[in-house]
Amino acid sequence: MAEERRQYLRVIFEETIQVSTEEWSDPIATGLDLSLNGVRFHCEYPLSEGELVSIEFEPSFTLVGTAIWCWPIEWYYQAAVRFSEITVTEQEKLRNYIETTTKQNYPDFVGEVKTGIDDTETEPEENNTEVNFTKEDPTPIDYSQSEPSFPDAELHSQTYAGSQVALVTERDSPHNDMIMQYLSERTGFKMSLMEKQGNLWPMLRENALDLVLLNQSTSNEDEILGVIQRLGEEHPDIPFIVFAGPISLDDRLHLLSLGAIDVITRPTHLSTIAQSILQAFYDNRTVAPPVLEEELIDESLDLDSDLDLMEDKF
Repeated sequence: MAEERRQYLRVIFEETIQVSTEEWSDPIATGLDLSLNGVRFHCEYPLSEGELVSIEFEPSFTLVGTAIWCWPIEWYYQAAVRFSEITVTEQEKLRNYIETTTKQNYPDFVGEVKTGIDDTETEPEENNTEVNFTKEDPTPIDYSQSEPSFPDAELHSQTYAGSQVALVTERDSPHNDMIMQYLSERTGFKMSLMEKQGNLWPMLRENALDLVLLNQSTSNEDEILGVIQRLGEEHPDIPFIVFAGPISLDDRLHLLSLGAIDVITRPTHLSTIAQSILQAFYDNRTVAPPVLEEELIDESLDLDSDLDLMEDKF
């Protein structure tokens, strides 16, 4: 069982790391979770089981581990590396790094275990890209404790908790659950999954949405462009963000010219999507309101007196 194997607590890990082998290097691999025993991440290139992998967390801190598994997930790879030869000194450095990064104390153990192998050994099921950030951990991650104390006006992950966000995507996309779970748990958004765009318009007419996230792929590109066109015609005040595969600069600029608040291209980390949505809300709610025509009237004018003078003349 996973609980019997896991010696060290896995924590959510959203930092960029450099993953290197003898054949390639990916300087923008993105972390998923991390423990004193290993790390799970997304990277651009595949790893072979048993392959030696160098993980650079910081310029002055690098660990070497062994690839346990690597699985293709559409446009990138998800992999796990175990630090089987990690020394006590390296573990202490890693513990300090984890605590600095997560801003939480990191416990020594997660209860009694039978082996020193953590959950990085468990391969994901085929076509299952859901990232279970808290469900598998014996000690759930309390995001409220990981947030520093911000001034009310400063942006943080829960600033717009409760905002209504719709994810418009193709049916059975392997990333739907992952995106929905992350945005719901990390930011507190009230998410609506729409695999049929027909469900989008009633909610917009009822003013039940604050933002639309469009997940564009090669198979639904025309449909997404149709949604964008209709949004511009019928709901120009609703911000939307496009999440797409690798596209050219001209295509990105075209989507922006059609009104997209942002265009995010894969591969990317889920935190990038959350950041883009939060930034859109922040920009929209901190912009000074437009000056109304009534406000252009000189308040010093005595309208009653002016009208009396006009009546005397005519």
